[in-house]
Amino acid sequence: MDRSRIEEFLDRFVGFASGATTIGLLAIADRSGLLAWMGEHESGTAKEIAEGAGLEERYVIEIMSGLAAAGVFEYQAETQTFTLPPEHALFLVSETSPYFMGGWFDMVPTVMSKVDALAEATINGGGLSFDEFGPGIVRGIDRGNAPSQRVFLVSRWLPAVPGLVDRLEAGIAAADVGCGAGTAVITMAGAFPSSQFTGFDVSEESLELARSRSTDLPNVTFVSASVDQIPLDPPFDLITSFDVIHDLVDPLAGLSRIRQALATDGMYLMMEPNASSRLEDNLDERGAMLYGISVMHCMTQSLAHGGEGLGAAWGRERAAEYAKRTGFGSFRSLDDINNKFSAFYLLEP
Repeated sequence: MDRSRIEEFLDRFVGFASGATTIGLLAIADRSGLLAWMGEHESGTAKEIAEGAGLEERYVIEIMSGLAAAGVFEYQAETQTFTLPPEHALFLVSETSPYFMGGWFDMVPTVMSKVDALAEATINGGGLSFDEFGPGIVRGIDRGNAPSQRVFLVSRWLPAVPGLVDRLEAGIAAADVGCGAGTAVITMAGAFPSSQFTGFDVSEESLELARSRSTDLPNVTFVSASVDQIPLDPPFDLITSFDVIHDLVDPLAGLSRIRQALATDGMYLMMEPNASSRLEDNLDERGAMLYGISVMHCMTQSLAHGGEGLGAAWGRERAAEYAKRTGFGSFRSLDDINNKFSAFYLLEP
């Protein structure tokens, strides 16, 4: 037994536990209003924070201490003051920031609450459907994805597709598959009023939220439909999907349906997790996070319906293979879009 390896793994395990408990503290700070208060005031003693935010001081002391130990807040011992650096606030407080990660404060507690059910599925097969995760996952996905879509979708992602912005400005028919709470559809519809946009999803809770947000947009429709129910006639000039294909029961059939629903000169913009199809290329912290959320949410919702269980880390190589197998004539990676977590692909009939 190598003692140095024991000590090394002990340190690593402490890191695992620290990360889990830090997310828990951040979730509490988010729900209680503590993070919002710090975002507005930047610094204060535990007493000042508790009084200002209307919270119990003993909880504030412990939460702030834990988050200071994790490096979320800075602590000045002389004044007993906690400070939230503005760079950190971009991730924790500002939902208009493309760096906002607050969705994880909803997603992680939600999926962790399903560990027993996931263990049962690991033993006996099957999985958990999207609806079984409840409102926490709807809120988490919306909070996690919406900021970057609002900031980058029109300014960076769509312009990376040659000629697409001109077509959207002139007026085309576009669809978003797996639209969720509708941020991408609403953002595009607001920017391109001459085009018509349809969002498709199977989550009624998500669609209800999407419809409530789009009442002032005449060029938006939200439809309860799975990917295999997307209408083929008339065809769409643009189809988008954002972190959807790897969740499908049958990804190959889904991609095939999307290709069939495209006009002959149509475009399909697909965003998926930025990963390799080879495990050996994903052996880092981002890979660990991706496989973890895949087991606890992405893969299991496919397996719940007897699906392929493709998983979030299906990767660039397999995406290209699946595009070819489903009849797309062209597949290319939009490498001009620099994103650590997401890869963007343009597929054409």
